[in-house]
Amino acid sequence: MSWKDVKHEGISYIEKIVAEFDVWVHPSLPFAKVKVKVKENSKTGTFFGQVNVAVISVLDGTPGWIGGNGSTIEEALEDAVKHFYLTLQGREGLSIDDFEWADPHDF
Repeated sequence: MSWKDVKHEGISYIEKIVAEFDVWVHPSLPFAKVKVKVKENSKTGTFFGQVNVAVISVLDGTPGWIGGNGSTIEEALEDAVKHFYLTLQGREGLSIDDFEWADPHDF
């Protein structure tokens, strides 16, 4: 039996962590790296990349958590990194206070 075949009343689907990456970022950011965790969805077979840091919105002060999708691990990783950098567009001189980090237990 595969993990994808596990069924139980009340479970919609299961996500399996299939990869985790350290992504070393541009020196203009106030930290050296981010982590991207990639999960596979048991129902769809697709992948979702989740970044462990979010930039805080200047409009409402909330973190803009993002991720990326793909049909492979690599596509999900690339899409997550692309969307992370899109949240930084137009922002300069960012400090560590401009970001919120995911709970370390989640990564």
